[in-house]
Amino acid sequence: MVSTPTISRQRPGSACEECRRRKVRCDRRRPQCQVCFETGIECKISTTRLPRGPRKGQLRTLRTRIAALERCLADQHPGINHQMAGLFDGSGVECDSEDDPLRDMPVLPEALPDIFSEDQHIVPQSPRSPEPQPRASGLVSDLMRADLDQLYFDRVHSFAPILQRWRYHIWAKQPKKSEAQVCLQFAMWTVAASLSAHFQSLRDTLYQETRRALDAMDLKRPTGGIISIEQAQAWVLVSIYEYMQLSPQQAWMSAGRCCRLVLGMRLYEIDDPNSPLTMARDHEPGLVDWTGLEEQRRTFWMAYSLDRFISFHNALPYTLNEQLIATRLPASEEDFQAGHPTMTRFLPEVMTRGVNNDVSIGLSSFSECIILATICGRALSHRQKVTIEQINGDFVDEFWTRHQWLHEMLNHRIQVLSTSTQVDPMLIFATIVAQTLVLFLHSVLESITWKTGEHLLGILEYERLCVMAAHEVVNLVKLQGQLGYFKVHPLTPIPIMMCTEFFTTHAYLDSSFDIMLQELLECLQDLDRVKNPSQSPGLTG
Repeated sequence: MVSTPTISRQRPGSACEECRRRKVRCDRRRPQCQVCFETGIECKISTTRLPRGPRKGQLRTLRTRIAALERCLADQHPGINHQMAGLFDGSGVECDSEDDPLRDMPVLPEALPDIFSEDQHIVPQSPRSPEPQPRASGLVSDLMRADLDQLYFDRVHSFAPILQRWRYHIWAKQPKKSEAQVCLQFAMWTVAASLSAHFQSLRDTLYQETRRALDAMDLKRPTGGIISIEQAQAWVLVSIYEYMQLSPQQAWMSAGRCCRLVLGMRLYEIDDPNSPLTMARDHEPGLVDWTGLEEQRRTFWMAYSLDRFISFHNALPYTLNEQLIATRLPASEEDFQAGHPTMTRFLPEVMTRGVNNDVSIGLSSFSECIILATICGRALSHRQKVTIEQINGDFVDEFWTRHQWLHEMLNHRIQVLSTSTQVDPMLIFATIVAQTLVLFLHSVLESITWKTGEHLLGILEYERLCVMAAHEVVNLVKLQGQLGYFKVHPLTPIPIMMCTEFFTTHAYLDSSFDIMLQELLECLQDLDRVKNPSQSPGLTG
């Protein structure tokens, strides 16, 4: 049987240049094809053709394999990154044919996760050396970034108000970001993902990449190098995440690292009236970046608050010295977000005169937390000094002076907080801390081995105040639970655990302490479920 030869559907010869340009089928008629005849132009044919591009999908496979080889060889051949950069960004693969369907394909991201499909058979054999840019950027699409940014400002910013929203969105949209800005974004997304059931699968990966990039930045920065504000802000968020998801000890170490950064940036003396920078700002206020200056203030005060609160958790020493601070308290959230310059007070003004006048009334919720953090620090120092003073034998007058001042300051703060009509998670947290400090100060009194009759009568009065404070704490915890667990301040377990310890050891003071203890324990269990929202049917992302 004789086979019939296959007849080509196209006429013999080459397509003309005009049909190639229009990307239409050329009928190859000579001397003029139909398209050129109808348009009235000369029908030209070029016999010199550029090579066609790779087959569909081949270019993507090549780039992926190049990325894999680059990761495998990075440790043994540091120069390989520069040599393969052209191939990795697409410039090393010629694709000049106009008919190539891949010529407009977008280039793959600069970094790919170490996850490959089954047909790629290339697995890194050793970890890469540290790089400043997070490698997991390919895991977060543009839509996911928008969701995580929104989650951050909805759920995280309320207790870590260190970023001005429009300022962040401006630099976040830039194609070129600094290493510190990329680290800050990943830290933001890490905390945001931890507060969402939808993004739980990304939480650990984002955290690991954030820590790796921050550690790499520390190694890369030369001695005496400039520290960026975004780097300090990233450490603030890492400390919060570690307290929520890992351990208080890990959070304490990271908070200490954050405090060292803000000390190195001298953020504790931003508003020092004797500083040349402050004098220059006063002389030319129109040239001052008030929003950037306020972000620096807020970053310092967040580091300061974390230092005090997390150290208070296990009665550990804190890092920042209150006596050195010459930075004004943060402005209100409304002024901060609007970019309005605001002249606030210094912390010593509020702490020394707040009991006797109204200088501390009307402060922002952030400032109220800072004041409570300061009282926590002083109460912790108060307790730590007791042992030394009892050894020396001359402590009674100085001890009682400090003790009475702390109680007066606490009572004043509780009165100020009680006048607020806002249902603010940060204010509720500050009030819980204030009431818990009443219980803490009573435990300091009980640690004294030598007491006079007058002092014993004073202790009885403080016991009455403790019972009232304990009931207030339970009421506040119930109120806080009505806000939703994602709006609860992440450091809330600190005062609650202190209260549970007090209820356990002082059940004789009030018959209802046993019931209140169970309520607080249930609250701690509910807060613990926030670490794994996907396992809690009542919590949604």
